[in-house]
Amino acid sequence: MATMRHFAGHRLTYPSQLAPQLAGAWGLSQASGSIVGTMTDAEKTATEKTATDVDAGTAPGPASIFSPDDPIEKLWIQAYQGEVLGEALFARIADQLEDPGRAEKLRVLSTLERRTKEAIAPALTRAGLSTEPDPKMFTLADKFAQGLTWEDFLAATGPITAQYIPLYRRIGELDPSEQEASDLLVAHEAALRSFAQAELAGDTTSSLDDIKALAHMTSP
Repeated sequence: MATMRHFAGHRLTYPSQLAPQLAGAWGLSQASGSIVGTMTDAEKTATEKTATDVDAGTAPGPASIFSPDDPIEKLWIQAYQGEVLGEALFARIADQLEDPGRAEKLRVLSTLERRTKEAIAPALTRAGLSTEPDPKMFTLADKFAQGLTWEDFLAATGPITAQYIPLYRRIGELDPSEQEASDLLVAHEAALRSFAQAELAGDTTSSLDDIKALAHMTSP
């Protein structure tokens, strides 16, 4: 998810800078900035192609949001607080959408973030880390939700998930005893990406299928 400090004090133009800005927020950096502009059809196509190419191994992929030298404690905090931010952000976007169908989908995404957060909380406890939400995440959620269109949200999701999946895999590499939590994080991020890709392709009836199929979304 680039770091927010790179964007402090600047007005950010969507979409080339929105994904890194959101990514940096999930990375727990602090900054302020505005999001302006909308995504052109050409930019949306390029964004979708980038995500596809990264999966196929034909593109270098987005800038890493973590260092190979980062300790696992830092990665756990990034992952956990990212779920805190995602849960709040998706709920706030849902509240401002006029389309009830889209708003309901965002609430499902918010629930996904909450349940993922709850699922990995024991791993943080085992690592001796706090599971208290960082209040700055709620402030950032309010900020990012302002004026964010449905289309721009969907288009930003692919690049952000492409940055987070390697971080989640790295957690499992650093601590194989937490592989289950690592795999859960990867699966939930891949399901988010699948949702956005389906919506952008016009597949609005089954876009939530991969999310609803996740084990921690089907259990009570």
